[in-house]
Amino acid sequence: MFRSLNLCRTALKSPSTALTRTMASKATRSYNFQDIKRLVEHPQKDTLLVDVREPKELQAYKMPTAVNIPLQSAPGALALSKTEFEDLFHFPKPQPSQELVFFCAKGLRAKAAEELARSYGYDNTGVYEGSINDWLANGGEKVKTE
Repeated sequence: MFRSLNLCRTALKSPSTALTRTMASKATRSYNFQDIKRLVEHPQKDTLLVDVREPKELQAYKMPTAVNIPLQSAPGALALSKTEFEDLFHFPKPQPSQELVFFCAKGLRAKAAEELARSYGYDNTGVYEGSINDWLANGGEKVKTE
């Protein structure tokens, strides 16, 4: 596990795409509760909900259909090779063509994760600014997938 986290940290030091590229790419989409509810109820294979909270935070609540790529402990995860990513997270590495919708507890880490993802060539991104707090406040814990 420590080797994998070190790979993530090493990847963070040398992003594959210059940060300036993000300025010319597609604008970040902002998501609200209703948008996320639709994605949870009707998952789309071209859109991935990405929870950037730490694994211990998921013990309190894990959003249905979301994957966990923790920002603090694995900031360079999206720069890892497909094999390294899958060995560490146990699910397929997102494709750069997929839309990645980031969220956390309050929205601050989600914004940082979205900017970092863009630096690694993921130009199709979104942020659920209300994040888990908004989700739970609006009754999202009761929303089920199809």
